[in-house]
Amino acid sequence: MHRAIQLLTLHFATIVAEEGSFLGASRRLRIHHSALSRRIKDLELRLGVTLFERQPGGVKATASGKTFLAKIRRILKDLDDTLQGIETADPAKVGEQSVRTDPPLCNCAFLNAVVGSLGKDPDVTDFIDFLRRHCPP
Repeated sequence: MHRAIQLLTLHFATIVAEEGSFLGASRRLRIHHSALSRRIKDLELRLGVTLFERQPGGVKATASGKTFLAKIRRILKDLDDTLQGIETADPAKVGEQSVRTDPPLCNCAFLNAVVGSLGKDPDVTDFIDFLRRHCPP
Protein backbone atom coordinates (compact mmCIF):
# COMPACT_ATOMS: atom_id res chain seq x y z
CA MET A 1 0.00 0.00 0.00
CA HIS A 2 1.32 3.42 -0.95
CA ARG A 3 1.38 6.18 1.61
CA ALA A 4 0.70 9.73 0.58
CA ILE A 5 3.46 12.28 0.84
CA GLN A 6 2.84 14.22 4.02
CA LEU A 7 3.00 18.00 4.14
CA LEU A 8 5.26 17.65 7.16
CA THR A 9 7.79 15.73 5.08
CA LEU A 10 7.78 18.51 2.48
CA HIS A 11 8.33 21.04 5.28
CA PHE A 12 11.19 18.93 6.65
CA ALA A 13 12.85 18.91 3.21
CA THR A 14 12.80 22.72 3.12
CA ILE A 15 14.41 22.86 6.57
CA VAL A 16 17.14 20.42 5.51
CA ALA A 17 17.91 22.69 2.56
CA GLU A 18 17.99 25.79 4.79
CA GLU A 19 20.28 24.18 7.35
CA GLY A 20 22.52 22.43 4.82
CA SER A 21 22.66 19.28 6.93
CA PHE A 22 20.46 16.60 8.40
CA LEU A 23 22.04 17.10 11.81
CA GLY A 24 21.36 20.85 11.86
CA ALA A 25 17.83 20.34 10.57
CA SER A 26 17.15 17.59 13.09
CA ARG A 27 18.24 19.85 15.94
CA ARG A 28 16.00 22.64 14.68
CA LEU A 29 13.06 20.26 14.20
CA ARG A 30 13.83 18.35 17.41
CA ILE A 31 13.78 14.94 15.79
CA HIS A 32 16.54 12.34 15.46
CA HIS A 33 18.80 12.96 12.46
CA SER A 34 18.62 9.36 11.24
CA ALA A 35 14.80 9.49 11.24
CA LEU A 36 14.90 12.74 9.29
CA SER A 37 17.41 11.31 6.81
CA ARG A 38 15.24 8.22 6.26
CA ARG A 39 12.15 10.36 5.78
CA ILE A 40 13.87 12.49 3.12
CA LYS A 41 15.31 9.40 1.42
CA ASP A 42 11.79 7.93 1.30
CA LEU A 43 10.53 11.19 -0.25
CA GLU A 44 13.25 11.04 -2.90
CA LEU A 45 12.39 7.42 -3.69
CA ARG A 46 8.69 8.25 -4.01
CA LEU A 47 9.45 11.20 -6.28
CA GLY A 48 12.07 9.32 -8.27
CA VAL A 49 14.35 12.35 -7.97
CA THR A 50 17.44 13.01 -5.85
CA LEU A 51 16.76 16.25 -3.97
CA PHE A 52 20.05 16.44 -2.06
CA GLU A 53 23.68 15.60 -2.72
CA ARG A 54 24.96 14.04 0.48
CA GLN A 55 28.51 15.02 1.42
CA PRO A 56 30.57 14.45 4.57
CA GLY A 57 30.07 18.08 5.62
CA GLY A 58 26.35 18.25 4.96
CA VAL A 59 23.92 18.32 2.05
CA LYS A 60 23.40 20.50 -0.97
CA ALA A 61 20.22 20.64 -3.06
CA THR A 62 20.54 19.22 -6.57
CA ALA A 63 19.29 21.27 -9.53
CA SER A 64 16.00 19.34 -9.44
CA GLY A 65 15.93 19.72 -5.67
CA LYS A 66 16.33 23.50 -5.88
CA THR A 67 13.44 23.77 -8.34
CA PHE A 68 11.23 21.42 -6.32
CA LEU A 69 12.01 23.05 -2.96
CA ALA A 70 11.44 26.59 -4.26
CA LYS A 71 7.98 25.59 -5.45
CA ILE A 72 7.21 23.70 -2.25
CA ARG A 73 8.22 26.74 -0.16
CA ARG A 74 5.81 28.94 -2.13
CA ILE A 75 3.03 26.37 -1.85
CA LEU A 76 3.53 25.92 1.91
CA LYS A 77 3.58 29.70 2.40
CA ASP A 78 0.36 30.05 0.38
CA LEU A 79 -1.21 27.31 2.49
CA ASP A 80 -0.08 29.00 5.73
CA ASP A 81 -1.45 32.34 4.52
CA THR A 82 -4.76 30.70 3.57
CA LEU A 83 -5.08 28.97 6.93
CA GLN A 84 -4.17 32.18 8.76
CA GLY A 85 -6.88 33.99 6.79
CA ILE A 86 -9.45 31.40 7.78
CA GLU A 87 -8.45 31.55 11.44
CA THR A 88 -8.80 35.33 11.59
CA ALA A 89 -11.90 35.59 9.37
CA ASP A 90 -14.39 34.35 11.99
CA PRO A 91 -14.42 36.70 15.01
CA ALA A 92 -16.88 34.38 16.78
CA LYS A 93 -14.14 31.77 17.06
CA VAL A 94 -11.52 34.05 18.63
CA GLY A 95 -10.18 32.32 21.71
CA GLU A 96 -11.91 29.07 20.84
CA GLN A 97 -9.69 26.05 21.07
CA SER A 98 -10.11 22.94 19.02
CA VAL A 99 -8.32 19.74 18.24
CA ARG A 100 -7.25 19.72 14.61
CA THR A 101 -6.53 16.66 12.58
CA ASP A 102 -5.10 16.75 9.12
CA PRO A 103 -7.30 15.18 6.46
CA PRO A 104 -5.72 12.48 4.35
CA LEU A 105 -3.49 14.18 1.83
CA CYS A 106 -5.21 12.46 -1.10
CA ASN A 107 -8.56 14.07 -0.27
CA CYS A 108 -7.16 17.58 -0.20
CA ALA A 109 -7.90 20.17 -2.88
CA PHE A 110 -4.48 21.54 -2.01
CA LEU A 111 -2.87 18.69 -3.97
CA ASN A 112 -4.74 19.69 -7.10
CA ALA A 113 -3.20 23.15 -6.73
CA VAL A 114 0.23 21.54 -6.30
CA VAL A 115 -0.26 19.46 -9.43
CA GLY A 116 -1.39 22.55 -11.36
CA SER A 117 1.58 24.58 -10.18
CA LEU A 118 4.18 21.89 -10.75
CA GLY A 119 2.63 20.74 -14.01
CA LYS A 120 4.43 23.54 -15.84
CA ASP A 121 7.87 22.31 -14.80
CA PRO A 122 9.36 19.34 -16.70
CA ASP A 123 11.87 18.69 -13.90
CA VAL A 124 9.19 17.31 -11.61
CA THR A 125 7.01 15.26 -13.96
CA ASP A 126 7.59 12.09 -11.92
CA PHE A 127 6.17 13.86 -8.87
CA ILE A 128 3.13 15.01 -10.85
CA ASP A 129 2.54 11.49 -12.18
CA PHE A 130 2.73 10.16 -8.63
CA LEU A 131 0.17 12.70 -7.41
CA ARG A 132 -2.18 11.96 -10.29
CA ARG A 133 -2.01 8.21 -9.65
CA HIS A 134 -2.54 8.45 -5.90
CA CYS A 135 -4.60 11.61 -5.46
CA PRO A 136 -7.24 11.90 -8.18
CA PRO A 137 -9.15 15.23 -8.40
